[in-house]
Amino acid sequence: MAGQARAIVQVIGQKRANGEYKTCGTWCIEFFDDNKEWQSLTFGDIRNKSDAEKRLALFISDRERGQLNLPKKKHIPTLVEYSKTYLELHKTARENTIVSKRRAVNAFIRHLREIRLDKITPFIIEKYRIDRKKLDGVKESSINQDVIILTHILNTAIKAGLLDRNPCREVKRFKITQSKDRILSESEVGLLFNKLTGKDRLIVLTSLFIGMRLGEVLRLKWSDIDFVKGLITFIQSKTGRLVTIPLSSFLAEEFQSYQRNSGTIFEDRVITRLVAASYSQRFNKLFKSIGIDNFSFHSLRHCFASISSDTGSDIVTTKELLGHSDVSMTMRYNHKQLDAKRNAIERITDHILDIGKEKILPLAAKKGTA
Repeated sequence: MAGQARAIVQVIGQKRANGEYKTCGTWCIEFFDDNKEWQSLTFGDIRNKSDAEKRLALFISDRERGQLNLPKKKHIPTLVEYSKTYLELHKTARENTIVSKRRAVNAFIRHLREIRLDKITPFIIEKYRIDRKKLDGVKESSINQDVIILTHILNTAIKAGLLDRNPCREVKRFKITQSKDRILSESEVGLLFNKLTGKDRLIVLTSLFIGMRLGEVLRLKWSDIDFVKGLITFIQSKTGRLVTIPLSSFLAEEFQSYQRNSGTIFEDRVITRLVAASYSQRFNKLFKSIGIDNFSFHSLRHCFASISSDTGSDIVTTKELLGHSDVSMTMRYNHKQLDAKRNAIERITDHILDIGKEKILPLAAKKGTA
């Protein structure tokens, strides 16, 4: 029974990156119970070592008299179990947020399996990061996002009283070097005009000439375009606010030449994140097939921003064209605002049409030669 007599008190804390041990003021009592099982208990009312030693003495005395009555331990769920609870708590979040969380949770299930929340250590998280990079071939930025979501899951468990600390705090994130935005060359602009046809061509040109995101383009309806006033209105996917952009005469002709008898212009399905992602992957392959390497659909938006700046648009106008300005949900445009935007759109249009080295054929002409 000598081992049974072993007992200690210690203050709980965390080791910082600089090696310093920072305590949080909570004292832990550890001892063997009458079943020879090692117990580790914390109490919120213990504030110093003297009180902790007195509480320990009471437990030891109760144990020796066979009257040890320990507080019942809470059931600690596995990461898989608690992740389901976590996703349920966030079921009303935006679709792309839910998709990101589910993706991370699925990765946790594959790699961490049935590990209990209180058994997750910094070492286990580090191994997870290595496996995700080496075995799954996942980008470091995506792994960082996984750890952020795991941190949030464990913080939620702490608030629920299931954990005392979050091991993610001791895990460093990968340092991500910001890559330079991919901008189209003059010859590549020509390739877009002369190699793409039909729906693909118009989707690409809409993003290149207006700066719209892929999901925003796919959601367009014919009722969103006012051909008389030369305006296109859509709901920005990131902020949910209404954005109105002038439509250049060139792009207006492209839309009018595109024949589709439907209320929607490009896609009848509800445009979810998964639908947009499938289009994005297809466009990545399409760009490569026509000779434009290492170029994504979202890079068209970067090209639009770059050309807007290069052609003399001020930063405020560019931000408004991209939908970055802080304004109310329904914006009323005055003539001065629209004139500035219209001038910017026309300059961007002229610049894009000018830099295409090869002969640029309008969509109607392409149909005639098909």
